[in-house]
Amino acid sequence: MLRHPFLAVALAALLVANSSYAGHHAGGMADDDLLELQHVQEEAVQEEAVQEEAVQKGAVQKETPQHVQKQAPHTVQKTVYTPQWVTETRKVMVTRYVHEEREGVKTVMRCVPEQREVQRSCTVMVYERRTKTVPVTQYRPVYRQVEQQYAVQVPEWTQREVQYTVMVPHVEARQGVRQVTQWVEEEVVKTVHRDHGHWEVQMVQVPCYSKRLFRWRSCCDPCCSTRTVCQKVWVPNIVEEEVTVTVCRPQIVEQPYEYQVTVCKPEVRTKMVNVCNMRTEMRTRMCTVVQYERVVTQREVCYTVCVPQTRTWTEVVTTYRQVAEQVPYTYTVCVPVQEEQEIEVQVCQMVATTIDVPVCTVTYCRPALRRLRCL
Repeated sequence: MLRHPFLAVALAALLVANSSYAGHHAGGMADDDLLELQHVQEEAVQEEAVQEEAVQKGAVQKETPQHVQKQAPHTVQKTVYTPQWVTETRKVMVTRYVHEEREGVKTVMRCVPEQREVQRSCTVMVYERRTKTVPVTQYRPVYRQVEQQYAVQVPEWTQREVQYTVMVPHVEARQGVRQVTQWVEEEVVKTVHRDHGHWEVQMVQVPCYSKRLFRWRSCCDPCCSTRTVCQKVWVPNIVEEEVTVTVCRPQIVEQPYEYQVTVCKPEVRTKMVNVCNMRTEMRTRMCTVVQYERVVTQREVCYTVCVPQTRTWTEVVTTYRQVAEQVPYTYTVCVPVQEEQEIEVQVCQMVATTIDVPVCTVTYCRPALRRLRCL
C-alpha cells in the first residue's frame, strides 16, 4: 500500500482517466499525458520501495514530502450517454408462398402392339409300340414226401428232499428303565385378598322413566322429574390373609420295568419238492418237401419306345414398339410473394444525461509530473 499522499493522488487520477477514456471515448486525457502519468507512477513506486528498505535498515527516517500542494476539489458538469431500450414499430418485407397451377407438356412413351407371322419348329418325342421275342426263365415247384427225424424234449418228474431256512418269531422278556412323572403333595403359604364387605340400604336420587308409545322417556324430556328411592348397595372391605394350600408338583423318577420283544430266529427245515428233468427223444415223421425246377421258354412281349419327330407350324406373334407422345398436364408450384408487414422490435437508444463530476487539482514540483487532474 502506498504511504505517500502524492502517490495516492496520482493513482486516483490515473484510474479516473482510464475509466473515463474507456467508458465515453471522449473528454479524457490524451495518449501522451497518459504515458507520462504511467512513467511518473513507476518512478514513484521505485522511490517508495527504496525508502521502505532504508526505513527497515534504520538508516533513513521516513518523512512526508513537502513538495506536494493540494487545492480544494470542485465539480464540473459532464454529459454521459445511458443505453435505454424502447419498442418501435417498423415495416419489413416478408416473403409469402402462394400455390399456383401451371400447364406443361411432358413426353410419354406408349407401347404400340404389332402382329406378324413366325415359322416355328420343334422336336417332340412320339411314343411307338413294338414287339420282340425274349427268353423267359420260370421256376416250377415239385412236391415229394420224405422221412425226417426230429428231437423232442420229454419231461420226467421226480421228488427230491431239499432244505430251506425260515425265520421263526420268538417272544423274549427284557429289562429296561423308564422315566415316570410322579405328583408330590406340598403345602405352600399364599397371600390372598378377601372381600369382607356388607350390604347397606341407601337413599339415592334417580330419574323417573315413563313408558309412552312403546318407548322409554329419560330425564331429557321436560315432563320428566327425579325421585328418591331406597337402593341396596354393596360396601366392599378388602382384607389380606395368609392361607396354607396343598399343591401337587411333578417329579420325574426312574423306574425299572419289564417288556417283551419279538425276535425272529433262523430255523432249517426239510421238505419234498417235485423236480422236472427234460429228456431228449428222437422221433420220425413224413413231411412234404418243395423243390423248384428251372424252365426256359420263348415269349413275345410288347414295349414302347420314344421316337424323335420334327414338327413345323406358323403362329402369330405380337410385339410392342415404344412410341413417344407429347401429353399436356397441370402442375402446382409455390410462387414467392413479397409483402410489407409491421412488426415491433426492441431498439437501444443512447440518452444524454448531464452529471456533476468532482475535480481535484494536485500540483507536484517535480518536472516529470506538473499537474494531475481527476476527471
